[in-house]
Amino acid sequence: MSLRYLLKRITSSQQRVYIKKIKRYILNVFQHNKAKTTLSELRYILTHELGLKAKDRIIVSSSFGNLHAAYSPEEVIKLLQSIVTEEGLIMMPYYPPMNSDEWAKGNHVFDMLTTKSGMGILTNVFSKMDDVYKSKHPTKAVCAWGKEAEEIIQGHEYATTPFYWDSPYGKLLKKGCKSLGLGLKNIPIFHAFEDVFSENKLAYYEPMEYNLVVRTQHGINEIVKTHIHNSHLLSKCMSAGDYVASLHCKTYKKIDFGYSYVYIIDNIELLDVMRKMFEKGNSRLKA
Repeated sequence: MSLRYLLKRITSSQQRVYIKKIKRYILNVFQHNKAKTTLSELRYILTHELGLKAKDRIIVSSSFGNLHAAYSPEEVIKLLQSIVTEEGLIMMPYYPPMNSDEWAKGNHVFDMLTTKSGMGILTNVFSKMDDVYKSKHPTKAVCAWGKEAEEIIQGHEYATTPFYWDSPYGKLLKKGCKSLGLGLKNIPIFHAFEDVFSENKLAYYEPMEYNLVVRTQHGINEIVKTHIHNSHLLSKCMSAGDYVASLHCKTYKKIDFGYSYVYIIDNIELLDVMRKMFEKGNSRLKA
């Protein structure tokens, strides 16, 4: 059993948020002389080091605190928008502020207007910006901006799994996209590979479906039937971020930045690599 899984089992979601804040405070204490990163530095790394450009479709995961920034979350988002332009697309995960199984088993209501994302301040700010669309899903909602953003998020509540081909992740994968990590190694698209390449597309989920409530932006409660990841099984897996880093993909680039790093990878290359890995029976469960 991993330490991360153990902590999830013995602490509440609020306690885990507090622990993260303490860790960040300790970093500030021991690295108080470290200069804060600037927006121009971030732009240079994104465009010159990681190769982000106009018309790119990106799935962004973030830990804003780890950027040790001298700028705001809104400025980061506007920077990304200016780089990929309206001809590109930005998507961010907007999951409830606790694990999926905690949320489902606690009978919580996902309010599309008021439920805060547990995926960082960047996602919360992004969700309130102009022309950003949010999918209707109780545990794995996403927000998207840019070309075909509204089309990408439509029907998430009916998807085979939250990450399958008919989900926003699967739709974006078919069109071609990249994963961008800002201050952390998390890579949400990886669940899509597990769902589409496993012999059983529900291999990483609990056997039963859950009927969960979503309160729409019009204030109407709707029941969404969805599968929930098996947290006990996932606790035995290598983290998706570490697994992807171990694959040595040609498009995977990682640059130290702030208290952590930023990374990018082309998800089409990763799709091909993961197809071959699963054909060989090599998953992160066995890594």
